[in-house]
Amino acid sequence: MVDTFEKFMEKEYYNEIFDALKSYILKNRARLELETNRVPNPQYIELDDFKISNILFSNTPGYEIEFDMIVIADIEIQGWGRYDRESDNVEAWCRISCKGLLHDGLKNFWINGIEPYCKRKFESENRLSKHLVPYVYAKDLDKEAEKFLKKYYPRALESPMRIHVKEVVENMGLNLKILHITKNCNVFGRIFFSDTETVVYDEETEEYKEVTVEAGTMLVDPKVFFMRNIGCVNNTIMHECVHWDRHSKFFELQKLFNKNLNSISCHVVEGERPEEKRNALQWMEWQANALAPKILMPAEMTKRKIEELLIRYHVEFSRLNEADIMQMVLTELSDFFGVSLQAAKLRAVDLGYNQAVGILQYVDGRYLPSYTFKQGALKKNQTFVLGIADAVYEYARNLKLRELVNQNHFLYIDALFCMNDSKYIEENEDGKLCLTSYARSHVDECCLVFEQISRANNRYGISYYRECYLCRDILSDTFTETKYVETPDNQTKEEKAAESKKLLKEAVKIAKIQQELPGGFGATLKYHMKRLKVTVEKLEELSLVGYKTIQTMRNNEAVNKSLRNVVAICIGLHLHPLLSEDLIRKSGNTFKSTEEDFVLQFLVHNHYKASIYECNELLTEYDFPELGTGTQV
Repeated sequence: MVDTFEKFMEKEYYNEIFDALKSYILKNRARLELETNRVPNPQYIELDDFKISNILFSNTPGYEIEFDMIVIADIEIQGWGRYDRESDNVEAWCRISCKGLLHDGLKNFWINGIEPYCKRKFESENRLSKHLVPYVYAKDLDKEAEKFLKKYYPRALESPMRIHVKEVVENMGLNLKILHITKNCNVFGRIFFSDTETVVYDEETEEYKEVTVEAGTMLVDPKVFFMRNIGCVNNTIMHECVHWDRHSKFFELQKLFNKNLNSISCHVVEGERPEEKRNALQWMEWQANALAPKILMPAEMTKRKIEELLIRYHVEFSRLNEADIMQMVLTELSDFFGVSLQAAKLRAVDLGYNQAVGILQYVDGRYLPSYTFKQGALKKNQTFVLGIADAVYEYARNLKLRELVNQNHFLYIDALFCMNDSKYIEENEDGKLCLTSYARSHVDECCLVFEQISRANNRYGISYYRECYLCRDILSDTFTETKYVETPDNQTKEEKAAESKKLLKEAVKIAKIQQELPGGFGATLKYHMKRLKVTVEKLEELSLVGYKTIQTMRNNEAVNKSLRNVVAICIGLHLHPLLSEDLIRKSGNTFKSTEEDFVLQFLVHNHYKASIYECNELLTEYDFPELGTGTQV
């Protein structure tokens, strides 16, 4: 079976290579050192066979290819030995330099020359892999983006400007079509390398139908405009342009192995994969993903624009903190270059603006308030931010973190575990806890650091097969876990939190309330409701615990009180964690070492300022029943 270019050349061009190699060996017998111990001075030399060991490709324009075949020639030699005429076989390694046109087959094949093979230092520049994929390293991405722009949109390198992607498509001779690719828009775009039939989704008939497309056709799903944003559309189009510019030869190579091939199947996802485990398709997808935003935001022009915006916003909004200014800069940068906010942020970080790291953090379905921290506060694979799932998991598994939270030294706010001090935490207009302006500018001073660990995502069985194109999926094959680490920096924050003046002040306030608390559950509940001016009707609304249930819990000490109802009442009353623990203890309940109880305990300590509905959203995410049994009146 012919499945490599080496086998293809041996099968299709054996005679041409054999004749050229034979002629070279006969003309250069002296310099090839073909003698052996048996035949020290050969008079007869004949090429028996050859084998192509390897092929090295150069990166040339268009469909032209230049390549060196490393060939092992099997040569028969004859001559006088010590006592009689002898024969022997010897190998000679040769480098055969070739060129041709790789388009709908290999055409105009030509051998430029042959020389003895000697191993050379590998130079990746202007080289292609054995699959005809260009070598691109992360450090060279900006340089490669500039090369692309010089070919197709050179004025973007003269001054900051938005790149009109449709003009790039035209300059490349491609044809852009807006069609529904799939029913669920799980593929944003496709680029076709060969004339073929493909299937698209017809929204009117709600069925898939076949359409004919020509090579160089790019499909973009119109739902991307509505589900994402114009920045995502621009990135998708540029992504496919990169595939066409850099990976056409890969597709032509695949067609050599099957002349009837009209398509290739590829499985490409957005998730990062370790470099040593990437195959050719994954390397191509990495290149397109990495280059597209750098083309849309060329390095020098983007730096120039960021500096211009930083100066302007610092003058116009001198009273704002650095985080808010950087967020405004990124928002305008996104609009200016026609990219998504996330792409603008990542590009700014990539260009050395580390104050952008804490801007536009998208966690648990929402953007977090922006924050900044001092240079060097985070090491590789470290973060201040934890999604709610990771936060609950770490709270459950890490005793040290759980103690810090249960002792009220740290609170989980806006995906950060922040020191519980009035310098860093305050109540907003809605009565919810949030970080102060100072804290958002000094997260390294008040928030715990966590390690990030990437793992394979086995939740989705990704089995999308693509024909005749390279595509982008919206699924990821990796996910990231975070875990608490006892670093010296974290330990310093722990000690500081334990000595916090706010904790002492708050402890005095809570201690005074505790001294006034009655002994029983019902009396304590009545005390809190009176203190907070909450009626039974209002508590039913705030806790979703039924009116009759609340009345019974208030007036009948003997009745069984479920932990879930008591937690719901604590949340509804927004009780301080110490007061919640007191009420739970008086109800005869304790938190057990179960997943559900860890989540409930986390809510009591970290979400006591949240509404019952927000807490129920978290429980639903973990497939636990919602709190509350009653219906609002």
